[in-house]
Amino acid sequence: SGRVGRARGVRTMHELPPATSPLFAALVVCAASVPYVLVLAIYAYHFALRPSSHKLRGDGDAPRHEHIFDWKTALVRPEGITAVVVYMMLGLAFSLLTGIDVVPAAVQDLSPSLRPLPLLLYFVVFDSLMWCIHYVQHRWRWLYHNTHAHHHAITSPTIIVALTGYAPDTMLLILLPLHLTLLLVPGGSFLTVFAFSGLSLLHLHLIHSEFQHMWDPWLRRVGIVNSWDHHVHHVKPVKNLAHFFTVIDKLGGTYVDPTTLPRLKIVN
Repeated sequence: SGRVGRARGVRTMHELPPATSPLFAALVVCAASVPYVLVLAIYAYHFALRPSSHKLRGDGDAPRHEHIFDWKTALVRPEGITAVVVYMMLGLAFSLLTGIDVVPAAVQDLSPSLRPLPLLLYFVVFDSLMWCIHYVQHRWRWLYHNTHAHHHAITSPTIIVALTGYAPDTMLLILLPLHLTLLLVPGGSFLTVFAFSGLSLLHLHLIHSEFQHMWDPWLRRVGIVNSWDHHVHHVKPVKNLAHFFTVIDKLGGTYVDPTTLPRLKIVN
């Protein structure tokens, strides 16, 4: 529902607390700060594990120094996590100021329930939409050079540069399918969206890792994209376009087995 009420003269969406209430302020602060906290935790994992972990590239193919160590620049890049936070805040502000409710209904459902089926569907729909956009980006030369080419200047990725690229690319490849997913999948809740967003952010960083994770072989067995699969994409950009499920690439004819690429130093 897109009904809008008023609380102390300020517009508020029907299922959220009044816009002038402490709870509403707490939700906004949470939405604006938690993504940065999660990314910082991911960076901490990167620095803690990389010295002792098996690298996926040889010495002559190693990431650039700043792509390994310059976490401060990565954290505040406008096309990175900041773009996601701005997207959320602008949608909320637009709804409050105009009375046109563009915030997905699931985000407004504050019931304390994590719903497994909508959570699974979020990942399936999100990855399918991303794959379609990603496919078009890599086959439409104009679109590629004006959006996604900036990210592929990085041929040997790391966790630190997972979201490095270009703002139009973030809007097209991440924010558009994200918003469509939240609109298309019914039955979600704020907690479910929170879990989905957090897990997606974590996964999108980890598949860019320069080093192998201990769980990569297990992910491979169950058909979830791992760091090996995504390194293939940075070696062969028109291949391995999916970010979560390898079956999407297999159905689309874009999957390449990472163990067949000598450039990748995989320990299986």
